[in-house]
Amino acid sequence: MTAEVAGETVANANAGEKSKTLKRIIANHLGGAEGRDKVERWVPRWMQLPPSVYTERGGVGTVAAHAEVMAARQTASGRGTAELEKEEDRLLPQAA
Repeated sequence: MTAEVAGETVANANAGEKSKTLKRIIANHLGGAEGRDKVERWVPRWMQLPPSVYTERGGVGTVAAHAEVMAARQTASGRGTAELEKEEDRLLPQAA
């Protein structure tokens, strides 16, 4: 998350920091506080369309639900998942 909001350089420089520090860095970038560049309209991966996860372990409800919907749409339409996701990307605005 830190890399998405603050950039790879900031994330790598603070990789060993406590979560409290990382949360503050993220909050500062989202609000443009303490001299940080303000990041507009950012949302976590699991809230984007299509949703995705940060780790391989899973357990994110929106990602699982999206996979089920895409499988049902694929079965109903006979089109592949990639085609359906392209259509979804075209129809839904993406977070910046």
